[in-house]
Amino acid sequence: MKHGKALIKEVMIENFMSYEYSRIRFQPGLNIITGPNGAGKSSILLAISVAMGQSHTERSKKLSGLIRRGKDYAIVSIVLDNSGDGVSKPFPTIRQDEVIISRVLRADGQYPFQINYSPATKMEVDRLLRRAGINPDNMLIIMHQNMIEMFGFVDPREKLRMFEEALGLSEYREKILDSRRKLERITGEEEKIKGYFEEARDALRQWERQYNRLMEKRSLQNRLDTLYAELAWSKYHRIKRELENSRMEINRVKEDLHNENLSLMKARNEIRFIEGEYFRHMEELMSAIDSLLVIGSIDDRTREDWRHVLSGHLEEMDLLRKRYGSARGLESVTLYKIELLEKRLKELEKLINTLEGELREARLEASKYGDEIESTRSQQEILAEIREVRGKLDLYRDVDDSVEATYNYYRSLYAELEEKMRKIMEDKELAEKELKRRVLVWQRKIQEYVSKVSHSYNEILSRLNASGYAKIVNIDDVDKAGLELYVGFGGVEPHLMDVYSQSGGERTTAAMSFLLALQQYVQSPFRAVDEFDVHMDPKNREIILEYIVEMMRDRTDQYIIITPGYITRELSDANIIVVQKIEGISVPTSLRREEISE
Repeated sequence: MKHGKALIKEVMIENFMSYEYSRIRFQPGLNIITGPNGAGKSSILLAISVAMGQSHTERSKKLSGLIRRGKDYAIVSIVLDNSGDGVSKPFPTIRQDEVIISRVLRADGQYPFQINYSPATKMEVDRLLRRAGINPDNMLIIMHQNMIEMFGFVDPREKLRMFEEALGLSEYREKILDSRRKLERITGEEEKIKGYFEEARDALRQWERQYNRLMEKRSLQNRLDTLYAELAWSKYHRIKRELENSRMEINRVKEDLHNENLSLMKARNEIRFIEGEYFRHMEELMSAIDSLLVIGSIDDRTREDWRHVLSGHLEEMDLLRKRYGSARGLESVTLYKIELLEKRLKELEKLINTLEGELREARLEASKYGDEIESTRSQQEILAEIREVRGKLDLYRDVDDSVEATYNYYRSLYAELEEKMRKIMEDKELAEKELKRRVLVWQRKIQEYVSKVSHSYNEILSRLNASGYAKIVNIDDVDKAGLELYVGFGGVEPHLMDVYSQSGGERTTAAMSFLLALQQYVQSPFRAVDEFDVHMDPKNREIILEYIVEMMRDRTDQYIIITPGYITRELSDANIIVVQKIEGISVPTSLRREEISE
């Protein structure tokens, strides 16, 4: 039959406890190990546990003490079926159809593992077994002597964890723990970044004040530069206006000089004309006098004519003298004006040359401050503001330009940390949602399976004239959540299973009933329990055994039970291994199913 599960096919024991050398074969379904007390039944389960590296056996015993007396070593091996179901193998990385896990126990305290006779570490063995769904450390998978009685005293939280692992639900808790670790990591990162963020914020605030002062200083410095530019261009415009005014004035002076030269020319022409007229009248007067002297005597009428002629010349000459004086006066005034205008002209020409040079220098100087600026203010007003701004700048002498680099560093750091904080908060929110979702999934799964198992648990108990249920406590707290078992026999209301409420047999019966209720949900391909019937009364033992047989009928997984009691009923579906001790040596014998049926 192809079942695809890593069942135990065989256990090989050499020099282990009361065994010299034995090979015990197991089959799918129910396997019962029976025999008298002290025969070595429990040693078989112990050998399986030691080979698998079960922590319980190594905590409670010194493994070298399990070596048969007088021997230096012991070897325990289990042969696991790896044939698979035709599609996949339980151990896909191993090609062989069998996987043999061995453990050598040496007297010197060395206990090495082997996988298919090659050296292996315990970690490799654990990884291999867990891949097939086997955890030998789970009490619900392998339960040694007295464990079934001890199960009732296991802490509810531990019970729940064993329950989860046995049913393959541990991944839901692991996911919660992963989410919690992730959230804790994010929260730790948040606290760390928050500390850095607050430090950066405080530093930024401090440097921001200095930076603001630097900006105020630069604003004042820019204003001062603008004022210097305004002053320089104001000087340029003042010189330019002065030059333009001088050029306008020189044009006026030249025009005035031209006009004055015309006046001088006119005056001199007037003088020359007057002089000519004067000399003409003088000559005519002298000519008349000469003529009169030549004539000598004249009559009164002629004398009167001559007097009239002479008087006319004299009057004209007198007028010419006056006119000549005015013309000479005008000439002198005009010459003086011309002299002044020529002097002013030279002064203006010199001034213009000077101003043109000053204008070039002023423009060159002003150009250093940038583009041309028009200003309506006087230079005195500009200088007054310059003094005011320079006075304010004195208050910022302690502010250095390096402040900006430091401020920008902290601003960049603050922005970077702020972005990290935002991202962390987003991650934290997602992690919290993920944790909450996983908790809800875990709660739903746990409640679902506890409800199913509780129902089966009560059904099994009902066969024993008892009732009970399984209950989850503290379901809202993953760490505190636990599994409690309640049971009541003979019509008694179910009570929490503990040392005070039930007898030893009742606790054993209730614990075994719970283990059987788990079986259809357990992920491990095989389970084992030693002395399942300890303290049970015969009736309950028969009922439980009957249920085990029914439960394992036609099952492809594997169940191993150990009992010191006699098998009083026909068990044709079971593989029965009888262990006897002969002359101090344990000898197991398998009864074939056909032998049992006969």
